[in-house]
Amino acid sequence: MALNNKNTATTDVIATATKGDKWVTDYAWISGLAGALTVVALAAWYNAGHILGKGVSVAGWQITHTRLDSILFALGVITFVMLTIELVRIYLWDDRFKFTVAPKVKQGHYFSFLIESVINYLFYLSLLSLVLWFYHSAGEYGYIRNNAYYQSWFRFLDIVWNGYLWVGLPYVLITRAIKHSAEADARDYGYYFQRVVAYPFSFINLGDKQKQNTPHFSDIDKKITRGLLVKLFFTPLMTVFFVDQFPHLVGNIGYIFDGLPKALSSGSFTHRSLNNDFFNISISFIFSIDVALAWVGYVISSRWVDNQTSSAEPTMLGWVVCLACYPPFQFVLGLYYGAPGERDSINLYDNQTLVTIFMTMMLASYFVYMSATLWFGTRFSNLTNRGIIRRGPFAYIRHPAYASKNFAWWCIMFPAVIYNATHSGVELAIIQIIGLVLLSYVYYCRAITEERHLSADPCYREYCEQVKYRFIPKVF
Repeated sequence: MALNNKNTATTDVIATATKGDKWVTDYAWISGLAGALTVVALAAWYNAGHILGKGVSVAGWQITHTRLDSILFALGVITFVMLTIELVRIYLWDDRFKFTVAPKVKQGHYFSFLIESVINYLFYLSLLSLVLWFYHSAGEYGYIRNNAYYQSWFRFLDIVWNGYLWVGLPYVLITRAIKHSAEADARDYGYYFQRVVAYPFSFINLGDKQKQNTPHFSDIDKKITRGLLVKLFFTPLMTVFFVDQFPHLVGNIGYIFDGLPKALSSGSFTHRSLNNDFFNISISFIFSIDVALAWVGYVISSRWVDNQTSSAEPTMLGWVVCLACYPPFQFVLGLYYGAPGERDSINLYDNQTLVTIFMTMMLASYFVYMSATLWFGTRFSNLTNRGIIRRGPFAYIRHPAYASKNFAWWCIMFPAVIYNATHSGVELAIIQIIGLVLLSYVYYCRAITEERHLSADPCYREYCEQVKYRFIPKVF
């Protein structure tokens, strides 16, 4: 996952922007940290102001009226904070990321520039319309059936459509006028969709002269297509994950300052209560932050913050092992049915000290998992290359997220396997251990396919020379 920062439209070379021995991605974590702090601050504000019930109101202006819109507003604020921080960081990092006036604007060809920009905007709007049609038609998302699970995603699409309808053209005009980049244009979705629409005409025999001007579906177009498919699959998931998780964080912050002190003073607070609260609160903090940061990475792709996709996983195996870890495919393959559940595992043992030990190791591992997402800043995305990250947990092992997530599962689930082997029968324990092994093997395959993909980037090959170990420092 990651990608480059200076791309080329004519070659397959990917090169992360560098300045001396520094990479532009070395400080991507700053926007990630800003996003994490914003998530917590918003949760505290939402709890104090009962915003999930009353809606967002600022200076007497009622911005949202429903619970869902209030949660999506939180995502908007998180995105704004992260993009602002990242834009300033990149602007200060290197002059190459400052403004470049478009040649036609420099030459005074304003009308021609305007027409090109309007066409770009209309094609982008057409692509967005096609995306809306797809989600409204695809059975998995249940729009026709009014499936409650994805209603937050459809509400977000409505907001995006109306927003881009009004501000899309000014954005295109400003971006193309003062942030000109031929490389970024080659990866722009508006120009990409123009080439897609024109591509069928390349098969028409127009003669040698005319045929030279017809479009061809290049390697860059294939990479953009795969990158777009990544967004189409993961953005709805991240949206519904956050909408589900964020209210838990809001409630848990209230519990920390109100419910927990009352429980402690009541005299009925037990070690089991401590373990359950520790688990619930930590999980809501870790995964609300993780999903919010990932959401920003999937939704935002812009030359302004240098996080456009340079390449996406080219192999079927890479896609299969990645998608197998997410709904609905994880349920089809039964990966999560074969292993014991985390919450069930912590309730199996009467020895709460043992539960505390295993749960602490699990939560510490999940924290590392979340920090890996944080270090990407606005560049996170599965299956893509958006800038090679070599700092933070990535300075010690190449796959800290995969390693920590699997370690967390084994910490909390393997004791449950042992318990079931001694209390419920060996057959159940065997099924569960197979499920755990299968989960770990799938993530191992994800790491291998990811490395093969990213190895096309010379910066990733340099990174691999610096960081030798995949999963365990100095060991594996």
